[in-house]
Amino acid sequence: MRRYLLEQLVSLVVMMILASFLIFALVYLSPGDPISALLGTQARNPQRVARLRAEFHLDKSFLDQYWIWISHAVRGDFGNSTVDQQPVGRAIAEALPTTLWLVVLAEGLTIAISVTAASVAAYFGRVPDFLVGLASSVGSAIPSFVAATVLSIIFAVNLEVFPVLGAGHGFLDRLWHLTLPAIALAIALSALLTRVGRAAMREELASDHVNAEITRGIPPRRVFRRHVLRNSAPPLLAVIGLQIPGLIAATVVVEQVFNLNGVGSLLLNGVNSHDFPLVQAIALMMVFTVACSGVIIDVLNSALDPRISLGRRA
Repeated sequence: MRRYLLEQLVSLVVMMILASFLIFALVYLSPGDPISALLGTQARNPQRVARLRAEFHLDKSFLDQYWIWISHAVRGDFGNSTVDQQPVGRAIAEALPTTLWLVVLAEGLTIAISVTAASVAAYFGRVPDFLVGLASSVGSAIPSFVAATVLSIIFAVNLEVFPVLGAGHGFLDRLWHLTLPAIALAIALSALLTRVGRAAMREELASDHVNAEITRGIPPRRVFRRHVLRNSAPPLLAVIGLQIPGLIAATVVVEQVFNLNGVGSLLLNGVNSHDFPLVQAIALMMVFTVACSGVIIDVLNSALDPRISLGRRA
C-alpha cells in the first residue's frame, strides 16, 4: 500500500506539472484579451492598459508568466480575477460547497438507482430484466442538459414541487433545492452503471462458488447479498471512476439551467469574460480531482477484492 501510494504521489506530481503547463498554454493561446474585456471602452487609455498588463504579468514572456503562475499556485495563490480584482481562491471557495453538494448527491442517487435496478434485473430476470434494460437504454440517450430542462419545466415550473433557482441554505433546504439537478445528472450516469452492474451480477450468479453455496442449502437471497453484490462491486467502482470526469463536466450545464452558483457556473462565466486566472485555477482543480478519484477507486477495489493487487495490472 505504501509503495503504491508513493508511486501514485509521484505520478500525480508529474501529471499536475504537465496538466498545468498544457492548461496555461491553451488559455494563453486562446483568442481575446482579458484587459480589453475588463476595461471595455476605457481600453483606449494606453497608460491604464499598460498598468494592468504589468499587474497581471501579461507584459512578460510565456515562460515567465507560467513560472510566476505555477510558483504561486503551489502555495495556494492563484492570483486575482481580471474581472472583479478579487482573489481567485476566494471565489472558488465560495462556489465549491454548492458543486460538492450536487456531485455527492448525484453520485449517491446514481449508485442507489443502479445497484437496485441491476439487482432486480439479475435476480428476478425475464420481465424485470427487460424493463431495466429498456429504461437504461432510454436513460443513456438523454443528455444531462435535456433532462435538466425537462425536469425543471415539469416539477419546478408546472407542478411547483421543487424550487426553480438557487442552492438553498442549510441541510434540508439544500437537499430540497439540489434534488432536481442531482436527478438530471444521475439519469445518464445510472443508465450506464446499471448495464455494467447487471452484466457483472449475471456473471457472478453463474459462477461455480455461488451455485455451490445454493446447493448447500443457503438461501439464494443471502448468497446474493454476501457474494454476488460484493464481487460485483469492483467493475461498478471502475465505471464510477471513469464517469467522474463526465459528471464534473455535466455540472457546468446543469448549474446554468438551475442557476446554481457553483464551480461550473463560475468556470463558464470566467470563459465568457476572459477571466484567465479563474479559468486556469478551476481547470487545474478539476484535473487534480479526477486524478485523486482514480487512486481512491483503486484502493476501494483492493479492499473489496483481495485478488486485486495495487500497482499491478494484468
